[in-house]
Amino acid sequence: MKLNSTKIKINIIFNLICLCIIFLLLILIHNRKSNLVYAGQIYSEVKKTDSSEILFDASEKKIEILRAKIDNLSIKKTEISKEIDMIKQALLSNLKIKNKSNINVSQNFLRFQKSLLTNKLYTLKQNINEINLEQIELESKLKKIILLKK
Repeated sequence: MKLNSTKIKINIIFNLICLCIIFLLLILIHNRKSNLVYAGQIYSEVKKTDSSEILFDASEKKIEILRAKIDNLSIKKTEISKEIDMIKQALLSNLKIKNKSNINVSQNFLRFQKSLLTNKLYTLKQNINEINLEQIELESKLKKIILLKK
């Protein structure tokens, strides 16, 4: 009788050890396949699917679009700055003509031209400021997308 009871105890212990090993192996295999992400008080499982790959491609497209917009804004900014330089040169030439007091050009025309050029200069400077603000906004959006992507 004693012999049978020891065999049963050994079999039960062996079976429990095997069961624990199998259970631990299943846990390890499951943890390798899934990505657990800690979100506040909850662990959530993130699995890579086709939709997540599509979202990844969409973020890449957004990054490319934002970079293209930033490049276009910088090109506009350089064009406006060139136009500002041309207006300043025109103002200087008007001042030179005014100083020479040329009889062929009336003083009223020079004043009118000067006022138009200064107004245009003011609007162009406002445009540059707006472009700078828009460029900063796009760069911040780009940084956010890049950080979210990582």
